[in-house]
Amino acid sequence: MGTAAFDPDAILFAFRPDAERACLVEARVRSGLADSLAATLQALGDDRAAAGEDLIARIRGGPTAPIVFGAYTDLVEAIFSDDIYAAERIADELCTPAFGHVGALRIVTLIDQDLGDGQAARYRRLVDDDPQLGLEITALAPPEFASAASRVSEAIALLDAAAPELAAELRTLVHEVVVVGREGDSYFGASSFQLWGALFVKLNFQASRVEIAQALAHECAHALLFGFGMGMPLVENEAEELYPSPLRNDPRPMDGVVHATYVIARMHYTMERLLESGLLTDEEEREAADWIERNAQGYGEGVVVVERNARWTQVGESVFRSAKDYMAACLHRRDASPVAYPLPRLDTPRATDSMV
Repeated sequence: MGTAAFDPDAILFAFRPDAERACLVEARVRSGLADSLAATLQALGDDRAAAGEDLIARIRGGPTAPIVFGAYTDLVEAIFSDDIYAAERIADELCTPAFGHVGALRIVTLIDQDLGDGQAARYRRLVDDDPQLGLEITALAPPEFASAASRVSEAIALLDAAAPELAAELRTLVHEVVVVGREGDSYFGASSFQLWGALFVKLNFQASRVEIAQALAHECAHALLFGFGMGMPLVENEAEELYPSPLRNDPRPMDGVVHATYVIARMHYTMERLLESGLLTDEEEREAADWIERNAQGYGEGVVVVERNARWTQVGESVFRSAKDYMAACLHRRDASPVAYPLPRLDTPRATDSMV
C-alpha cells in the first residue's frame, strides 16, 4: 500500500478511544489499499484492472475484510518475485464477486470454513513478522472454540457496557477475532498490518472476562497505531537496532517498543474504565486494580527506553505524546491520593505478547 502517513495537523491524535476518529483512520487505510491495488491490477493489464473495478469500489465504499489485505500482500510479493502465474491467480481470487465481504465483528478460528478457502494458510503466513509463529498456532477444536468464542463475547459485552467508546473503536477497526491454540499456558496475541482488521488471541484457560477485555483493547491499539502510520514505523530507528521491551523478554526494534509502551497505556486506560464502571464483581475489581499496578510498571519501563532512544517520525511523536500526557496525569493522580493504586512492585510479573 502507499507509504503516506497521516498529517498530524489533519487529525487529532488524542489518546482516548474515539469512534469518529477510528472511522477516519479506517477510511484512510482503505483508501491507501484501493489506490495501491488499483495500480497493481493495472500493471497486470487492462483486463485485470477492469475485472477489479467492483472490488476497488467496495474497498472505497466501506469496511474491508482482512483477507483482502492478505491477498493484496501476496499479490505484491508474487509480482516482486516475478511469479506471473501466482500473481494472476491471486488477482483472479481478489476479483471474485463479493470477495472480502465483511459484516459485523465476528469470532473465528484458524480454519478455512471460517476464513474462506485457502485463507487459514495465508493467515498463518502473514500473522506476524516471525515466520515460525504461523507454525506454532493452531485452530481450536469445536468444543474449545465454542468456549473461547463465548468468553470473548462476554468480554466484548463488558466493554460495550463499561467502556462503550473503546468498544466502538474496536468494532470499527477490528472485523475478526481469531482465537487460536498455542503450546503453553500464557496469553498470546498478535496483529499484522498485512491482515489489518484481524487480531489473534490465545486465551489462558483461566482468563477472566477482565483479562480478555484487556487483551482485546491491547490488540485493537496495535491496529490503531498501524492505521496512524499506514503500516509504516512510527520511528526512524533502523530495524536492526534492538532495545529492551516491556512486553517481551527478547530485545525488539524501537518501533516494537513504542507499540508496546503505547499499548500498555491503553491497557491501563481499559482497566481504569472497567474499575470505574461499577459493573465488576469484587474479585474482578481486585484483578483490575492489580492490572493497573502492573501496567503502570510496564509503562514506566517502556517509556524510559523510548525517551532515551526513539528517533521520531512526525506522526509517531504526536501519537506517543498523547499517551505520555495521559499516563502522566494518571500516575500523578495515583501518587496524590492515599487510597489510589499502590506503587508498582519490582517483582510484578510482565505480560506477554508476540507482537511487540
